[in-house]
Order: sequence, then C-alpha cells, then structure tokens
Amino acid sequence: METHLNKKYGLFVALSMVVGIVIGIGIFFKAEVILNEAGGNPKIALLAWAAGGVITIFSGLTIAEVSAAIPKTGGIVAYADEIYGRFFSYIVGWSLCILYMPAIEAIIVYYFSIFLLNFLGIEANMPYMLLISFGTLTAVSFINMFTKKAGGIIQIVSTAAKLIPIVLIIIYGFSKGNMLHVTWNSYGMTGSGHGKSFFLLFGKALVPVMFAFDGWIYVSSISGELKNLKKDLPRSIIWGLSIITLVYLLFNTALLAVFPVNKIIEQGIFGIALYLFGEKGAKFIFAGIVISAFGGLNGFIIASPRIPYSLALENKFPCKNIIGKVNTKYDQPINASILMYILACIYLALIFITRNPNVFGDIPVAVFWVYYSFLFMGVIILRKKAPDIERPYKVPCYPVIPVLATISGITIAVYAAIANPWYMFISGVLIAAGLVFYKKDK
Repeated sequence: METHLNKKYGLFVALSMVVGIVIGIGIFFKAEVILNEAGGNPKIALLAWAAGGVITIFSGLTIAEVSAAIPKTGGIVAYADEIYGRFFSYIVGWSLCILYMPAIEAIIVYYFSIFLLNFLGIEANMPYMLLISFGTLTAVSFINMFTKKAGGIIQIVSTAAKLIPIVLIIIYGFSKGNMLHVTWNSYGMTGSGHGKSFFLLFGKALVPVMFAFDGWIYVSSISGELKNLKKDLPRSIIWGLSIITLVYLLFNTALLAVFPVNKIIEQGIFGIALYLFGEKGAKFIFAGIVISAFGGLNGFIIASPRIPYSLALENKFPCKNIIGKVNTKYDQPINASILMYILACIYLALIFITRNPNVFGDIPVAVFWVYYSFLFMGVIILRKKAPDIERPYKVPCYPVIPVLATISGITIAVYAAIANPWYMFISGVLIAAGLVFYKKDK
C-alpha cells in the first residue's frame, strides 16, 4: 500500500458532489418546516431561502480562495492546519470524523429506506428498514472502496437524475400556479406567525434553510485528487452553489404558486405530489426523492474517508500508520473507508434504537458553523501570513465578502445554539473525547 492518492476526478465529478450532497433529502422536506418557522408567511420563507443562498455563495467564494491556495487532500482539515495550526485542525478533523460525517450518512440512509419502501408501496416497518439501510450503506461504501471511479460516476448520474422531478414540479408550478399566492402575505398564514416580529420569524426560518444548504464545503476533501484543482475546485463550488440557490428558490416558489401555505405544511411533499400528478406521477416524484437520498449518501461516502486519511498523514489520528494507507490497486484509502463505515453503522444503530434521527442531524450544525467562520476569516489571516503563495483564484470584493461570510456563520451558530443548547453540550463532550486521543497521540 502507498500513502498518496492519484488525480482522477474532473470538474463534473466535483460539481456533481456539490449539487448532489446539498440537494439531498432537504429540498423535499424543508419547505413545510421553513414555512412553519416563518409563521406561514411566504415572503419571509422565500427571503430566508434567498438569504441562505447569498450567505452560502459568499461562503463558497471565500473558501474557494483557500482551497485553491492550499491544494491538499483533506479539505477543511488541511485548511485549518495551514491557517491555525495542528491543534485546531485536529479538533476540526476529529469533529468531522466522529460528530458529523458518519451521523449524516446514517441519517440519509435511514430516510432512504423509508423513501424506497414508500416508492415500492411497502409499509416502512423495522425489518425492511434495517435490511435496506444497512444493506445500502454497505453496498455504497464497498463500491467506493473497491473501484477507482465508480463512485464519481454514480455521483454524476444520480445528480442528473434527481433534478428531473424537481424540474417537473417547477414547470408545473410556474405554468399552472397563481403567483398571487406567493406575494399575498395573509394567504394561508398559520397561527404561529401572528404577533411576532419580522426579524424573529426570519431568524427562525433561516436556521433550517442553512441545514438544507449544508454539505457543499466537503467537495474540498477531494481537492488533492482533482485533475485541474486550481480551476475546477473554485468553479465547482461557485457554479454548484449558484445552481442550488436557483433550484431552491424556483422549487419553493412553484410550491407556493400551486398550494396554500397551510396545505404545504399539513401535507408535505408526498401529499403535494399525489395531488399534482396522481398516483402514477407521484411514483415518479418518489423515485426522484429516492435518487436524491442515494446521491447525497454517495457524496458523503466519497468525502468522509479523506478526513481521517488526511489526519493520519499528518500524524494527528489514532492508528495513523493504518488509517493513512492507500490501496494501490483501487487507489482508495480503504482502511479509512472501513473506519467511517463502522462509525456510520454505529450511528445508524443508535437511530434505530432511539427512533429519533433528527437529534443526530442537529448536533453538529452549530459546531460546524463556528468552524466555518474561523475558515472564512482565515482568508484574511492567510493573506497576511503568506502573501507570496500562488493564488489561482481570489475572492472578489475583499475583505467585504469574507467578513460578511464570517458574521453570517457566527449568527447562524448563535441561532442554532439558542434553539438547541443540549446539542452544544453533547458536541462538547464528543470533542473533549477527542482531546484525550490528541494528548495520547501527540
């Protein structure tokens, strides 16, 4: 075995990872949540979606400079190490490995089993869900372990396929819907919105919006494997986030044009699909949801083992001599992949035991927006710390955009922490466990 990965991915794999990871299950299930948080006000909901897109694009523009200037596999862990040093990069990497990546994979595959059973017309009971979720997690993990490019091909195909039902709903909404439903504030207002300020409703809606946009930054984990890193990584981030923002806005506008707010909140995407397209047409939409979940899972499985692998190469991970190896036949960090697969299985088992997947999704969000904010500000630090390094891409409107991205990230973290203080406590406990390993492995 070797300790380096070859350059094998192009622009379309990177772009499809951005779009495929972000547009997963969230686009189909966040609409009603965000409308409810906005008090049923469609203007506030759409404004929150737009603001989320702008914040994420600013964040992408900022991270793109860092990623182009630091062309290393490992993504945000490598960036944290270059800007802030060994300790901070270890904390970020440990949190990714233990707190974020495997939990998100488990959540996605859990919902994938439900979506697939609904698509097949089978009741989503425990035995079937266990079989499908663990079987799918195992199959996708091993496909990515023991093939050189299959995971990238799956990502491109699944990303293209998932957009078909989304586009159909958008076309139907704009051709058959009534745009007055989108602009009339009182249309379908829910009781939760009365008597509350605009800023409170907007802030509450913005938090789940940012959950829906989360994941784009992890395309940087394959940066060292991109054939044309200097051009393709910034392009994939900026183009991908622009596409995602447009799709989210069009999709939610189309839903609002067709349905009253209260109906969207009550029925969700499954009821909407049945109403719009009938039973047969709804099957097609359900297929799109299944593909979306599958594409999101595949994207995370491609990205996740690169984190412990990168840490191991820098002597910052337990069992570094094992985790830092690359299988020369398949050009994959198989040992790191096995580790992340085992962790994902543990989280998946916990989800089935507790039957509360949302807990495992909410825990890492606040923590990682804090990390993101440090990296956004890192652009300014890196320009002062290393002014002479090659920068194939520079963030426009410097330093305004990095500062705005940093402020936005901190604001989101504060909102999430206020809403879920216990999640911050649990996150702190898991991070503290990592400090023990850091001291032992130092």
